[in-house]
Amino acid sequence: MVNVPGVMGGSPVIEGTRIRVADIVCYRRLGYSKPRILKALPHLNEEQVKAALAYYERDEDTKRRIDDDIAAEQELARQTPVRGPDNP
Repeated sequence: MVNVPGVMGGSPVIEGTRIRVADIVCYRRLGYSKPRILKALPHLNEEQVKAALAYYERDEDTKRRIDDDIAAEQELARQTPVRGPDNP
């Protein structure tokens, strides 16, 4: 996992991708198994998914920062009006 300033807001990502550890965590929270995550993100391999989950679990500070990022994104999504044909 790497943190690259200017890439995905500096959130930890799987090296060589723009897939954040938080994205993998969200898939798991939605009930996705590792094989289902790999099907959804076919450019990843099993080791990358395992490494992302291990990174998340490595210590409480890392876990808290990722959880805070996820919560902030969810709150922003709740506050963002939906646009569509019936709501321009």
